[in-house]
Amino acid sequence: MFRSVLNILVFVLLLAFVAVTLAFSTSRLSKVNCSELNVMIGKGSPRFIGEEEIKRLILKADANLFEKKMDEINTEQLEIALKKVAAIKNIEIFRRITGTDMAFKGKLLVEVTQREPIFRVINDQEDFYMDCEGVRIPASEQFTAKVLVANGQLDEKYAREKLLPLVTFIDENEFWKAQIEQLQVNQDGEIVMAPLVGDQLIEFGDAKNYRQKFQNLKALYEQAFPKTGWDYYSKINVKYTNQVVCTKK
Repeated sequence: MFRSVLNILVFVLLLAFVAVTLAFSTSRLSKVNCSELNVMIGKGSPRFIGEEEIKRLILKADANLFEKKMDEINTEQLEIALKKVAAIKNIEIFRRITGTDMAFKGKLLVEVTQREPIFRVINDQEDFYMDCEGVRIPASEQFTAKVLVANGQLDEKYAREKLLPLVTFIDENEFWKAQIEQLQVNQDGEIVMAPLVGDQLIEFGDAKNYRQKFQNLKALYEQAFPKTGWDYYSKINVKYTNQVVCTKK
């Protein structure tokens, strides 16, 4: 009985402490101006846009940020505005007050994670990246991602609907991710692959049945190349069902 009463008393005191703390924090938020904006990009995150550009976008979304009290800043609206930027996958904004009673300082802390591209598209008119969700990310002069490159006669629609499943398969397969470095798409939507090891071209055909085509190609790599060497063929054609046609140099 005594233990139950004690537990209830501790719980009530804890609630009172939290209420007083929140009230005190709210009171300080209403008295302190925002004077500092700190942006942190997650460790290991791509950097299509840097800290200064993110600060500029925040100030564009709220031009009077540094004139407001901390409790007047709508962090949720700022997050919504910044999530419209294609390169940003997630953003969290926190209000913090530091200092002493005589010199409180209001800070806005911004934590950003940017999208991870899995391939880059370069054609006659466009240059952009795409992530595993099919989100288009504009290319940046400040950052270059080391990913597979697709070029030739392809647009965003083809990249998302046709290439994305194939490239995702490559990206998730340790062997093919290390082996395939470039895709060339012709006007018929057929793909030619350039491997990292060996100087032969792989005529892949369209993106249909890509799993079976890679399975056939893997069999060639495992059974023939150990005997012939990696540079024995100039072309490898896997576009036809259950066929691998090789052209000698």
